[in-house]
Amino acid sequence: MMYWKLAIQNIRRSLRDYIIYFVTLTLTAALMYSFLALGFSSDVLAMAENMSMLTTGILLMSALVAFMSSFVIGYAIRFMLGRRKKEFATYELIGMEAKTVRNLFLAENSIIGTGAFLLGSLVGTGLSGLLNQVVKNIFEVPHTYQVSFSLQAWAVTFLFFALMYSFGMLRAAKIIRHQKVIDLLYDNRKNEEYHFKSFRHSLLVVLLSIAAMVAGVILLGRMLQTQTNEAFLYLGGACLLILVGVYGLHRQIPLLLHRFAKQNLRHKYKEENLFFLGQIGRRIHSAGRTMAVVAILLTISLATMFVGLTMGAGYKANMKAYYPYDAGVAIDAPLEKSSMDSIVSFTEEHCGVEDSVSYYLYAVPEKPIEALSLSDYNHLREILGLSPVSMSDNEFLVHCDTWNYMDGIRQGLKQQPEITLNGRTLTIAETPILTEPMEQYQMAGTKGYVLVLPDETVSQFVGEKIRLAMKLEDGGYPELKSDLKQFLNSGKWQPELQSSQQLPEKVTMGVTVRAWGVANSLTGFTAISFCGLYLSIIFIILSCSVLAFEQLSAIDKNQKNYAVIDRLGVPGHRQASLIRRELSTVFLIPLLFPLLLTVLLITGAQFFFGEAILQQGLVPLYGLVTILLFCAIYLTYFGATMFLFKRVILRPEMR
Repeated sequence: MMYWKLAIQNIRRSLRDYIIYFVTLTLTAALMYSFLALGFSSDVLAMAENMSMLTTGILLMSALVAFMSSFVIGYAIRFMLGRRKKEFATYELIGMEAKTVRNLFLAENSIIGTGAFLLGSLVGTGLSGLLNQVVKNIFEVPHTYQVSFSLQAWAVTFLFFALMYSFGMLRAAKIIRHQKVIDLLYDNRKNEEYHFKSFRHSLLVVLLSIAAMVAGVILLGRMLQTQTNEAFLYLGGACLLILVGVYGLHRQIPLLLHRFAKQNLRHKYKEENLFFLGQIGRRIHSAGRTMAVVAILLTISLATMFVGLTMGAGYKANMKAYYPYDAGVAIDAPLEKSSMDSIVSFTEEHCGVEDSVSYYLYAVPEKPIEALSLSDYNHLREILGLSPVSMSDNEFLVHCDTWNYMDGIRQGLKQQPEITLNGRTLTIAETPILTEPMEQYQMAGTKGYVLVLPDETVSQFVGEKIRLAMKLEDGGYPELKSDLKQFLNSGKWQPELQSSQQLPEKVTMGVTVRAWGVANSLTGFTAISFCGLYLSIIFIILSCSVLAFEQLSAIDKNQKNYAVIDRLGVPGHRQASLIRRELSTVFLIPLLFPLLLTVLLITGAQFFFGEAILQQGLVPLYGLVTILLFCAIYLTYFGATMFLFKRVILRPEMR
């Protein structure tokens, strides 16, 4: 009991030192619980058939978060140990055993961890209600803000939190066990020993790092142009090269900046610059390592957040275009059009059919492409509310609503503006390519594009595949897909072959229902967006925490150094300016390149995928959201670190 009373007293006395540590733990627990509660929510899971992928994604992200957080917690505990070394040395000098000191410190951290977890769970409960509302808004489900407690999410959060916290505590206990009293007393008087590498060595590392990052960007470009499995190899190589380049660059930047500043004699001895350079120089190596690791984490965080938000939102924006028809049936067999009448009748029994069209995909002789008659094509356009197309009997056009095929088709038409079919030459129409969204389960060709030919021309071809597109009252319902599948597999309809045609060895049948497709496809959007947002926010918090602890760990030495210049007569506002410069340098350097890479990523995404995303301006919008959200978190931690620095170092009248 004595441990706990003394631990509580110590926490109250050192509350200022624990504040960033406590806030980081609380935010981690809050985010972990809120996202897990979302993944376990019965209301959310009932929105679509494959909504369980969201739960799986969040569980995997939570395991990764717990693993990464354990290292930050260990780092933070070592920082707190550094702040309390003199106090613990005093305990040992008055006769307290090292084991007792260790238990006291662990008891303090247990109280802090428990408090952070409980407060985080409370905050996370409120946040989970907000996330639940966002998901329901995505699925266009009526909703109101409701707060509900999830025991399952709480238990999993407790498990992950306990594991990551225990790991950090064990590392701290090991450090305390091997500390000597003399080290505890005089550790803060030791200066960091550092040995600068040669200028050529640092410059070479910087150049190689930049080269690695450029090579990574080139591989990303190759990946976007590759449609095979090699794209994953390019992606992996690009990520590895970029991260290695970021680490090497930030490992050397502090050294080079410090060297250049010291060689500039004009500014070196100006005002308090010499003092500032000394402050940075004392911790140059540890700061370099920290900034390099933080830069990598920030790069991953910004890229993950942007890709998650943009891909998810782009997916949603295009979803209705992927499912233009309310319902459709595709059968790869040369059936009579009358065979589809029973399917239309069955659908009418479940929901009203306002319009329908049965049509063929014709095999074009000696051409690796399929064809569609102009009359059927215009009927499909009519169902979608599009204006009909007119062309002469000796013309053709191409319909393609798949963006990555466009360039190839344009080049092909330039090289071959005419085609000869059954001894008849056709030229491209005035508008050679139409791109309105009409694709739905190969409705417009199995290759993603189709020739539109005059009726007289296609009448001489064989309709090898038959399609049915329907416009339903109120758009139908999601379960219609399974109903149609059961009907097709039941044998209650009678498919009739065209005369002189044979049934293929394997008949492929497919059913699409827009209501089902939109509902279930939104699952992918939700999983990608929320998992990306979850991971990136956690990584940003952890990165900021590492930077903050790195600066606060040397606060005792800084206090003594600033006390010297205070006695020398340096005014308070100049001391405050020096603190801002010192902290800004360490916080700003790891920020520049991740932001630059994010801007390049936004520009590249707009260039390569802007055409694929129907909603204009979506890529820049979510790029801006990513940067603003990141800056909000980053500046909050910077402000908190600045506040604590000034509270400790500056006299009250100077703050």
